[in-house]
Amino acid sequence: MNARATCILIGFFMVLTVVSFLYIPRVEWILAIILSATIYGSVSPLIAARRLYFLASEVSHIALFAVTISVALSRETPLNSEILWAIMVGLAIVYVVGYAIHKGFDPDMATSIVVSATASSSVVSMFAVLTRYRVEYSLWSIILGDPLLTTWRDIQILAAIGLVLLITALAIYRVTIYIGIDRDTVMLSVKNTHIYEFLFFTVLGVACIALMRIIGYIVEHVLLLLPALTAINSVEGSNRVLALSIYMSIVSGLLGLVLSYWLNIAPASGIGFTALTMYMLSIALKRVKK
Repeated sequence: MNARATCILIGFFMVLTVVSFLYIPRVEWILAIILSATIYGSVSPLIAARRLYFLASEVSHIALFAVTISVALSRETPLNSEILWAIMVGLAIVYVVGYAIHKGFDPDMATSIVVSATASSSVVSMFAVLTRYRVEYSLWSIILGDPLLTTWRDIQILAAIGLVLLITALAIYRVTIYIGIDRDTVMLSVKNTHIYEFLFFTVLGVACIALMRIIGYIVEHVLLLLPALTAINSVEGSNRVLALSIYMSIVSGLLGLVLSYWLNIAPASGIGFTALTMYMLSIALKRVKK
């Protein structure tokens, strides 16, 4: 990517940001999208580096189960915090998958077994929550996502989680690439590779669980995969892929939010279609270059 293209991208981002703040009536909606997109944009290259696309696309099932069962656990136990229960349950399941992969178990097989269990359990937990408990939000917001329900407290929590995840993702990025290329060599040359793998699965799990109510179960599949794939089709070099992935994720989020507000559709659908369009354009441009 040359200097001219970089200037165009920066200029477009600035214009889009100004339009978003002028057109969208609530600042917290814009901040929720920017923070969420930054998290997904930084996690997506890690997934691409490890080539764990199937796990990334199915980890939302784990997050859905964790979020729904956390309602019951927070009501029936002394720990009265849905978000803490969701993170603990979700991470425990993700760690099981990660440990199996670390021990040489086939990633797709391990993911299939766990997802089959959590998908079925999600139906049971959602039915139990709907029939036995009152919740402050609709469970449909978990499925569809609704950043328009975001409060300033949610923004503060999201900013704290996003900062930690972004720093962690940047810290493990290069070693994660090496593990994806030649895991055996990295295990011989780098000490404590299990720590990097532990952090990778932690980032992936927390990103999905913490953002479930804002982005939604459905669109999480899109934003975990497409930003990095779009960047890989557009530029070369790991650092450029990471930077462009974050950029594409934020642009998809803001543009999707503006379009959804203008067309009166769900924000998650606008963001998903925008991300998909960008990915299709990157494929077309890649073929033109060849």
